Amino acid sequence: MSLLVFAYRKYEMIRQKNELNYRLVALTRKLNELQQYAANIGDGTLSMSDMLNVPSSMFNRSMAFMAYSHNGALRGAQMNMQMMSPQINMQIQQMQQMSQNQDPNAVTMYQNYIFQNLYKQELEKYQKHEQKLLNQQEQEIQQEKARIEVQLRMIEAEYESTVQAEKQSAQFWKPEYTA
Repeated sequence: MSLLVFAYRKYEMIRQKNELNYRLVALTRKLNELQQYAANIGDGTLSMSDMLNVPSSMFNRSMAFMAYSHNGALRGAQMNMQMMSPQINMQIQQMQQMSQNQDPNAVTMYQNYIFQNLYKQELEKYQKHEQKLLNQQEQEIQQEKARIEVQLRMIEAEYESTVQAEKQSAQFWKPEYTA
């Protein structure tokens, strides 16, 4: 009877090991996809080339990041541009007074230059926030992987001791023939 208990217990440990190994593989895949996504947004923007290289499981997240970061950076740059407009107008007036050659495009180019810099600064804020979230997720995955690996080692140790106990039990119940 005890041999059946050992066989059942071994079967359960093998099943648990397979489930944990499956979970470990899934976590490793998810971690690799997060790292690939993080590498693609490393510069704070997503190009069409980056979008083609993003894992399919991260496509929706990358699209959301692209839209969210662009719209937020645009709003932030516009607000900063409005707050800075008195200083910018003063600088433009000083440039026009110092310059004899007044190019009408120079003012527009200067304003565009300032706006683009403000936009890039705002975009960097969104990129840093996304990287922070990705780092947090990566740490959580690493911790879960470590827990699973500990569980696998414990199951393996229990499996080995169960095999040894089964052998001892088999020796105990083995019939002895005398001639």
